[in-house]
Amino acid sequence: MPTTNPTLFRATHGLLWLMLALVAAAALIVAGVAIALVVAWPDVMAEIRTMPEFVDVATIRFPLGILMLLLIAVLGVAAYILRQLQALVTSASRDPFIIDNAARLRRIGWSLVTIQVLALPVHWTAANIARAGSEFSQMGGLSIGSLLSILLAFVLAAVFEQGAAMRGELEGTV
Repeated sequence: MPTTNPTLFRATHGLLWLMLALVAAAALIVAGVAIALVVAWPDVMAEIRTMPEFVDVATIRFPLGILMLLLIAVLGVAAYILRQLQALVTSASRDPFIIDNAARLRRIGWSLVTIQVLALPVHWTAANIARAGSEFSQMGGLSIGSLLSILLAFVLAAVFEQGAAMRGELEGTV
């Protein structure tokens, strides 16, 4: 059986905690901006009117609110994925081919599907409130890298499931 590299696992754990902290900070920023939009809407409207990125500032309030909710949902799912990865890395440092890891990978795959589903209304909303060609209008949408990540998560889940079954059969024959 190959030896594991404890330094690599510690570094991975540290990076996952850092990423989780960044996702939490981003969620707090989005929530803060959403609250600021509600509290200071007249001032925000005055500022938005001077920005060339937005199409119709008179009807922007509801779509911006929807966009904020969608972004918070995406960040929540991202935090869930990171927690699943933390559990996966923890168990992989001991015994990777267990049925729990297959279930974790499958949950990660479905979470990635959820993010891609949420990315569609994010893109539609951003594209409808921003001028074509602006950075804001390009937010969200489908990503080939994300679609490949989804496939990878489900394939790895099947591999881990098969590995756990083979280990169980091997232990039963000894």
